[in-house]
Amino acid sequence: MKMNKIYFLGLILILVSCKQNELSSEFEKRIDSLTTELNNSKEQIESLKSELNDKSEMSLRNEKFDSFFWRFMTDSSFQSSRIKFPLEYITWKDEIDGEIDSNKIKKSEWEYDSFYINRASERTQIYDNFNLNLRPTNERVLHSYGVETGGDAKYYFTGFDGKWHLIRKEQLGD
Repeated sequence: MKMNKIYFLGLILILVSCKQNELSSEFEKRIDSLTTELNNSKEQIESLKSELNDKSEMSLRNEKFDSFFWRFMTDSSFQSSRIKFPLEYITWKDEIDGEIDSNKIKKSEWEYDSFYINRASERTQIYDNFNLNLRPTNERVLHSYGVETGGDAKYYFTGFDGKWHLIRKEQLGD
């Protein structure tokens, strides 16, 4: 009887071992298949990244912002030609810290702005995007704020067709 049990246990171990080898083989095949799939996906992702970078570089090829802005602030007719009218203008409706109002400025209503930004009581920063972070995009924000005066003006520029254009102005200072 004891010998039968030993043969029976041996038979079970052999069957389990065979089943384990079969499962192990299926598992290895599945891993190989997933690895191949993963490698193909990585190649596709790299290809798409490369394509996106090429398109991004093309869309960011505008004139140099510094050169553009110098002319924008010193040449009134150039300035007028580089504003997308009607220009969105955001300011306080009636009183400071009250309701904010959004208007549209027509070309005939635009007054030349010389942007002389080196006033002693004001600071100016140019950001590379509308979120006021520094990273390369097709956007620029000129943010001028008064340290002692409480002034706060933002001019939003975007680049398209290789040229910069003013598309929005915010005047929300004191």
